[in-house]
Amino acid sequence: MMSESETTNAYFVSDLHLFSNRSTGELILPELRDRVRQTHTVVLGGDIFDFKWSTHESDERSVEKAVEWIEDLLEQNADCEYHYILGNHDSRPEFVEQLDALASRHPNFTRHRYFARLDNCLFLHGDVADGPLDHARLDSRRQKFERKKKKTGLWHVAYDMAIHARLHRLVVLSIREMKVLRRINAYVERIGHGLDDGVTDVYFGHTHVDLDGIQYQGLCFHNGGAAIRGMKFRIVETTLSAPATVRA
Repeated sequence: MMSESETTNAYFVSDLHLFSNRSTGELILPELRDRVRQTHTVVLGGDIFDFKWSTHESDERSVEKAVEWIEDLLEQNADCEYHYILGNHDSRPEFVEQLDALASRHPNFTRHRYFARLDNCLFLHGDVADGPLDHARLDSRRQKFERKKKKTGLWHVAYDMAIHARLHRLVVLSIREMKVLRRINAYVERIGHGLDDGVTDVYFGHTHVDLDGIQYQGLCFHNGGAAIRGMKFRIVETTLSAPATVRA
C-alpha cells in the first residue's frame, strides 16, 4: 500500500481519436490497461474519441461505445483516480451528459471541462493553442465544431488518402512549437495556474506534436503526440502523490 505522501508514476493520455479510420488507439489499449492496473492516477486529456469522424452508424452508437470503453478502463483498477478532460472532438453534449452520469456512479471518475490541476502539474487538452482563447471563446469554438455534421462516405476516403500521403503530418509539423507554447503559457497564467502558483509541468494534447519535457518560460511542457497512422504517440508518464492534490 502507498502512503498518502508517497509519489509514484501516473499517466496522461490524449488524442487517441478512437472510432476514426485513422486511429491506432486500439493498438495501445493493452499497454494502457497494463499501466492503469499499476498506477493511482490516469488523466485522459481529450479527443480520446472522435465523434466527427466516427465510423459508427450513428452519434448515439458512438456515445454508447465510448461509455463502454471508459467503463472497461475503470474496471481495470477500482483504486485508480480517473480524470477526463474534454477536447474539441469529444465535447458533444450528449457525451458530456454520459460522462457526468459516469461520475455519479463512480466516485473515482471526474470530468473536467477545461483543465485539471493535480499537485504541481496542470493538464489540459490544448485547443487554447489555436488562438488567444478565453473559456467563452473556447466553448463557442467547440460548439461550432460539434455542430458540424459527422463526415461520411467520400469524406473518409479523401481524408484517408491525405493521411497515407502524410499531408496531415506536414500540416502538423508546420505549427510553430514556440507559438503553441507561448499561447499555452499565457493561458495557464491567465487561469492562475502558472509558475507563480507552483505549477512546474504542463501536459497537453491537440497539436499532435510529440514534446518530451520542453522547457519554456520556467515551465516544462509535455505532449504525447497522436494515435493516428504515421504519427508519433506515447503514453506520457508523470509523478503525482497518491492521492494527488486536486486544485480548482
